[in-house]
Amino acid sequence: MKVLGLITEYNPFHNGHLYHLNKSIEITGATHTVAVMSGNFLQRGEPALVHKWQRAKMAIECGVDLVIELPTAYACATAELFAFGSINLLHNLGVIDCIAFGSEYGKISTLEMIADILFKSPLSFENSLKSYLKEGLPFPAARSKALIDFYKFCHSNGCDEESMNIESIMNNPNNILSIEYLKALKRLGSTILPYTIPRVKAAYHSKNMTSDISSATAIREHLKMRKPLEDLRKVMPSVSHKLLKEAYEAGIAPVFKEDFEHTILTILRRENSVGLAEYFDVNEGLENRIYECSHHCSSIESLYNCIKSKRYTLTRIQRICMHALLNLKKKDLLRFNHEGGPQYIRALGFNNKGREILKSCKSKSKLPIINKINQYIPSDETAKELLELDIRATNIYTLALKNHFFSSKPLDYYQSPYYARK
Repeated sequence: MKVLGLITEYNPFHNGHLYHLNKSIEITGATHTVAVMSGNFLQRGEPALVHKWQRAKMAIECGVDLVIELPTAYACATAELFAFGSINLLHNLGVIDCIAFGSEYGKISTLEMIADILFKSPLSFENSLKSYLKEGLPFPAARSKALIDFYKFCHSNGCDEESMNIESIMNNPNNILSIEYLKALKRLGSTILPYTIPRVKAAYHSKNMTSDISSATAIREHLKMRKPLEDLRKVMPSVSHKLLKEAYEAGIAPVFKEDFEHTILTILRRENSVGLAEYFDVNEGLENRIYECSHHCSSIESLYNCIKSKRYTLTRIQRICMHALLNLKKKDLLRFNHEGGPQYIRALGFNNKGREILKSCKSKSKLPIINKINQYIPSDETAKELLELDIRATNIYTLALKNHFFSSKPLDYYQSPYYARK
């Protein structure tokens, strides 16, 4: 058994995801696959289009063997924390031989080189980074410029030309995540072998559906504009499209950030600046900007546009607002990370091969495996609070569903992992 790990959101599962899955299996020679998947709230600070069990079902039906949930604290976090939580889970499963992730750059050696610098953080790099941050640049831009400075020095001392392509590499979201995955592997001292696959056809943020492979962003934008669901047949595997259609008909999709705008505005207006400063990534007076904007805006879109600036990116603002919605504080995230990250492995779906993986994990995993949470007793307060956050996230998420059956009970206690007997 050779097990491949994937890090995903599948929001929703489309042809690009199917290409990545099949190509990853091809280049690694894997016989079994595990996908770590975000739950009901995602890395860019948005709710999932459809709930986590339906997305896990899409993945299993499209060929993934086992889907496990990335805890909410890490799913709705910075690229660094998202990557660390995901790699931590794969590493602690004890059965993963390799991982494969998409990137715009597509060359693992250079991405490894950048990850090594960020992991070791040499003094010259640190000094450049601090200097650019003092100039008021957002962290991603400051880090990119500090890397360019470091590699200019490196190049003058014999580095290869390829390493000088740093600016374009750091301007692409999948490259950044790839580097963070590699950093996390180094941090954990993991023996998991990394591979990267070049992203094809559609860019990550592209909103246009011009071919059979389109971005999840384009698909969600299409649905947000109330365009026909049938138009998505060309960009999604047939079974995934069928399951999305079923979700629509059942009143459990779609869900967008606008469904929570009044709740988020209520929470922000209720808080004072001191309370707002308790959320992760709120610092340097950003709490005052959020406070002022929340009292002058009546929609989520106008709120984001009011707060964002050259220094404060839209994605950062979206995540802060989702943290406020979920009551996820800075101290909580720091404590979870200090305690080693995710504390359990929670299955959302599997097939027969997935059952083989779970069976192997029972003797090799460093973390307990959860199939049903009412049968799980947390080992300590950290595990308890991480799980409570997952449950709270689902309970809040289901309030946006048109089918009130799903919001009338704590769904995490009633929903079993999807099992495909094949």
